[in-house]
Amino acid sequence: MTPAVPDTLEKELAGLARDADGDGDPEGRVVALLRAHRLLGHAVPRELGGEGGDLTALAALAHRIGGVSPGAGVLWVMHCQQVAILRDHAPEPLRTRVLRRVAERQLLLGSVTTEPRKGGHVLTAHAAARAEGGTVAFRRAAPVVSGGAHADAFLLSLRRTEESAPDDVVLVYADRAQSGATVLGPLDLMGMRAAGNVAMEFDGRVPAGQVIDPEGGFTRITLRTLAPVGHLGWAACWTGAARRALRQVVALLRSGTLTRTDSAYHALARARARIDGAEALVLAALAEHRARSAPLPGEDPDRAGARLDAPAFQILVNNVKLTVSEETCAAVDALLGLAGLAWGYRRDAGTDLERLFRDLRAAPLMYGNDRLAAAGGRLAVMDRAACSFPDTGLDALLTEGGEGR
Repeated sequence: MTPAVPDTLEKELAGLARDADGDGDPEGRVVALLRAHRLLGHAVPRELGGEGGDLTALAALAHRIGGVSPGAGVLWVMHCQQVAILRDHAPEPLRTRVLRRVAERQLLLGSVTTEPRKGGHVLTAHAAARAEGGTVAFRRAAPVVSGGAHADAFLLSLRRTEESAPDDVVLVYADRAQSGATVLGPLDLMGMRAAGNVAMEFDGRVPAGQVIDPEGGFTRITLRTLAPVGHLGWAACWTGAARRALRQVVALLRSGTLTRTDSAYHALARARARIDGAEALVLAALAEHRARSAPLPGEDPDRAGARLDAPAFQILVNNVKLTVSEETCAAVDALLGLAGLAWGYRRDAGTDLERLFRDLRAAPLMYGNDRLAAAGGRLAVMDRAACSFPDTGLDALLTEGGEGR
């Protein structure tokens, strides 16, 4: 069951959103609010003190949080992504120790995957881990870390050794005190300022038991957890933001503030079609994820997880990010145009349209869509399912005998 979002959270977040947009939230008010509502333990299993939320529940909450503030929603999703990585792939006793602390103390986990010269290319790393006795040392720069100034711990991607290839990547968990974290400064971005994005440097050392390197390596972590949670969670935030913009423009039309004309109806219909289509794609991918990740009776859970590795599913996950980021941004751009200078473009107009548009303009840039499209093309060549939609596609509605299943 998806937990309800307290009305007070949305009201409080709405009050913070404009202020955080103005100053970049240096005091961490968004993080404090998420912590106060105990949302940082959402993806922690129940037996370790958390909510035990699955990906569907996460997306539903992200839709509500991101609907008020896309920056806050994306920050929360990226924290949950790190929790899910620990939950699914970390060795013991690291897994249990950290997840219990996350749930009990509502710790914020920061994602450190960006690097100078490579941007957000997740599957590679320049900085290397250095094994020294029973410890691992690292020195690393990160141009963007969401919530980095207020994170209690970090997951850092590193080359396995200084001699390893750039795509031989491991993750290292480091408490803030172990990480040697230095905040270089906030990023003066056009939008997404509630995410608390900062540039950072790290010069740390951790016990060797804090390296996360499961069978299948970082590629398995990416395919089974990092990409699905990140892309579907982000997309849920973006559809939530676009729905909020749609509701505000509809309210302006209903009240007579905006004149009802055929061109206005046309623009509204087109914007809603984009949002409906984007949300339908998110829902389809969530259903596909549930179907692929649920073990069959008596099946090894790892064998069930292997179904997430299939090219068809990876193409779907990438297409959700690519398509939803573009469609929601285009929809809110059109809605802002419909509202005009007086009710859309002005910051003091009483709507959120210009802020939501600036936040959503970042969506195609977060792990750039050109890079995703290139990856999708390569995967399509590998896909032995004849480039069909995954198991929820129209072909799957018919059995070999022609009867609906």
